[in-house]
Amino acid sequence: MTFVGRFLNLSRKQWPWMAAGVILGVLVIAANSLLMAISGWFIASMAVAGQSGTAFNYFFPSAAIRFLAIARTVGRYGERLVTHSATFRILAELRVWLFKRLEPLAPAGLERHAGGDVAGRLRADVDALETLYLKILAPLAVGTVSIAAALLFLLWFSPPSALVMLLFLSLAGAGLPILIRRFSEEPGRKSAALAAALRNKVTEGAQGIEELILLGAVDRQAAVVDGLSELLVAEQKRLGRINGLATGGMALLAGCGGAFVLLIGSMQVHSQQLTGPHLVMLLLFCAAIFEAAGQLPAALHLMPAAQESARRIFKLADTPLPVPATPLVHQQPHHNGICFRNVSAAYLQGIPVLRDVSFDLPQGGSLVLTGPSGTGKSLLLELLLRFRDYAGSITVGGIELRDLSRETVLAMIAAVPQRPHLFNGTFRDNLLLGNPAADDEQLRAALEDSALDLWVAGLPQGLDTLIGSNASAVSGGEARRIALARALLKQAPILLLDEPTEGLDAATERDVVSRLIQRKKRSSGGLTMLVVSHRPACLKLADAVIPL
Repeated sequence: MTFVGRFLNLSRKQWPWMAAGVILGVLVIAANSLLMAISGWFIASMAVAGQSGTAFNYFFPSAAIRFLAIARTVGRYGERLVTHSATFRILAELRVWLFKRLEPLAPAGLERHAGGDVAGRLRADVDALETLYLKILAPLAVGTVSIAAALLFLLWFSPPSALVMLLFLSLAGAGLPILIRRFSEEPGRKSAALAAALRNKVTEGAQGIEELILLGAVDRQAAVVDGLSELLVAEQKRLGRINGLATGGMALLAGCGGAFVLLIGSMQVHSQQLTGPHLVMLLLFCAAIFEAAGQLPAALHLMPAAQESARRIFKLADTPLPVPATPLVHQQPHHNGICFRNVSAAYLQGIPVLRDVSFDLPQGGSLVLTGPSGTGKSLLLELLLRFRDYAGSITVGGIELRDLSRETVLAMIAAVPQRPHLFNGTFRDNLLLGNPAADDEQLRAALEDSALDLWVAGLPQGLDTLIGSNASAVSGGEARRIALARALLKQAPILLLDEPTEGLDAATERDVVSRLIQRKKRSSGGLTMLVVSHRPACLKLADAVIPL
């Protein structure tokens, strides 16, 4: 399926809006062309009637002119309203569709892409596709239908003029657009690719500005951005020159077409096959109908850049899933015990990290994994979260993990990753992600068990204090405890903790560990806890310790 076909398939809910926009576009061009034609015929007929002294009924043409003028204005407004509404609806659906495709890919399936690149495809490339309907598909459809209708109109009054306009409209509507498409294909694709690379570098630079300053690399990063910007401007200038060629070529063809219609029409007037007013009408009609043909080169001029943006979006969306699709039947485990049998796994590089790992973690038990970096402790937690696939057997509640739906697994597990992400909002907003229906008592308990209660109570606005972009208003240890409180608020029967006390001072670490032990004792269903840590204080959480 071509990218246009796939785009139309994804936008099928908006087809009525898209079709309405095309219909209104055709009606606007028809109203404009007929307004010019009838106005010219009316003025010329009035002149002839005045010269010859014959009677002339001017009521009908004057009423038609008024109607067409109003129809053109109202139709243009309606066409803009409908086509832009269709575009915004299409973009909204595309963003939701792409986000849903990305969600099961995270995190393993997105590791090959830079963060700025993924964000750029989700935002800028999707935005770039607004041109696909608004400035490419709709103008192509409107232009093609309008040209066909115009030729039929000319054929009714002057078949020779219709044949001449067929030639020039074909050159303007097909020959020139194909030529422009060929010239603009390379710079259009390069422009889209360079724009994506520039967004990526700017995003990475903004996110890592502190490191760039500390390492004295700001000028080097700026030089890279300047280089990409210069290349992008150069390609855009090429596209501008090509667009100028299209505009000049269209004006030339319109002038030549009008000149030939004047020549042929004059001969028909001389032979009394056509009246003078009708010749004026045809001349103005031919000039107006080139508005329809003029949309085609501009549409194909934008096609390569839109095609490149679509290619980037669909390539990302078609990334293979890092784990097989979840089963349709939602089985429910009978308990929260976890069993690993001869489990092996690797990151995307394919190098085995975990090899034949086996252990049992009964319901309500606590297990701490220790060992040096690179031994697969975090990878083991990602297997339980179904972020990556594995060899061997992992069962939860006696059911193979592969046979559990993704929704069931994530409902059973709360996790604190090694690098938790806090969103740019208030403390309350970030905590309630774990349980949007949590009441104040549950919030208080989660804050106490993560040793945040006294600290939050001392904030000027309490839980309504803003965290800031990238958690700029909190320290690393505070961010980790906020993520811990968020996980506790979920009240899942299985809790996965990856370095939960990293970045904490010794007293706070002991406090957090003590409160987690107390929370585990209070859990009615038996909280199953799997902890990754190299800190001695966390060993107190364990019923058993496994070194990797």
